[in-house]
Amino acid sequence: MPARALLGIAILGAGYLAWVALAHGSLAGCGTGSGCNKVLQSRWAYWLHLPVSVPALLVYLALLGATVLARKRTAPDDERGAWAAIIALSVIVAGAALWFVGLQVFVLKAFCPFCMAAHVCGLAAAFLCLKNIPLASDPATPMWSAAPDKRGVPRAAVFSLILIGLAVVAVLAGGQWLAPEKRNLVKFMPGTSSTNNAMNTVQATPGGQSNSIPASPNAHLVGPRMLSLYNNQFLIRLDDVPMIGSPGASNVIVNLFDYTCPHCRELHWILVLAQRQFSNDLCIVSLPMPMSTNCNPLIPANFNSSPNACDFARLGLAVWRAKPEAHRQFDDWFFSADQSLTVEEARKYAEELVGADKLEKAMSDQWVDKQILTDCQLHFANWQATCRPGMPQLILGGAVSIGPLVSVEHLQALLGRYLGLHPDHNRQ
Repeated sequence: MPARALLGIAILGAGYLAWVALAHGSLAGCGTGSGCNKVLQSRWAYWLHLPVSVPALLVYLALLGATVLARKRTAPDDERGAWAAIIALSVIVAGAALWFVGLQVFVLKAFCPFCMAAHVCGLAAAFLCLKNIPLASDPATPMWSAAPDKRGVPRAAVFSLILIGLAVVAVLAGGQWLAPEKRNLVKFMPGTSSTNNAMNTVQATPGGQSNSIPASPNAHLVGPRMLSLYNNQFLIRLDDVPMIGSPGASNVIVNLFDYTCPHCRELHWILVLAQRQFSNDLCIVSLPMPMSTNCNPLIPANFNSSPNACDFARLGLAVWRAKPEAHRQFDDWFFSADQSLTVEEARKYAEELVGADKLEKAMSDQWVDKQILTDCQLHFANWQATCRPGMPQLILGGAVSIGPLVSVEHLQALLGRYLGLHPDHNRQ
């Protein structure tokens, strides 16, 4: 039966998506700046904190099982029961497919190939199932009571079952609309004191585990313009790294971002506005952390890489190395530009800011690649501590924020909770 073949494809697609979502893994061919990443990282990829692929998988399996039972041509009453499930489940599958395809087309304006394949196959299977409903020839055929001498589904019952299916779709859409998934996770890990003064001694292998990294970032100043993370395993000289704000600020947070990450693009402007509000009370260390195997040895080889992430990170750091005062202008320009920005376009603008010769010299400076590796190691340390590799990441004292923030007020709430920093502190 073609419907079962289509359901098989939908089951494989939904099963793969569910496995990746629950394991916090990466989807094949779904890089950081891709459309499918935008879809799967959106609020619409979840229903009441559960990846939508999980209930989709269960519904596809239930519909497949119901078609198998109906195919056996059992007793009339059992056959009607199987078709009752097929009708309701088919409407759910079709309605959910139209809902999620509509979200991708009209709301997100981005597409996930795996999602679309599952939706299209599910929709086609549902159409075939509904097209082949065995309607009862006798108008007196009951639906919910025994009638062993009558076969088929009464027309009135079909209408009721369609309404049940539509009600379930309404619950799905309403749950997503009224209770949107919060894509930001904050894990707080109380810090502990340590006399370990090793710098950047993270012992890790690609995709492996590290036993040498303390459980908390415990970010705090250990001297003038010197930030310690993970009990001095990372010591950041604030004059030596890009930042938003003054290195002499009394509160320092760290932003790990990928230039190709849509949520990192949004967070940049939230950080700029927040720093402007807090002024000398806050500075943000800006560390590019490419989610790409081209320059990040600490993510698995099969991880979805953004092809240009490393090039953009090198350009950003080279601009800072060549002319620190131009770095903020470069980042503001970059995150204002279209997401289809090419490496050539970014390099041309960087040359306008610092000069072609100075940029070329900075690009060949070993410091750039060393800094990228350090940023990757810091991300890996956060990954080990939180069990989440997502981006962007903010380190606020003993807390790590993973994923997008929705507003400046959202960031203010985090700063108040984990650093005791409130907007009125700089309005004395």
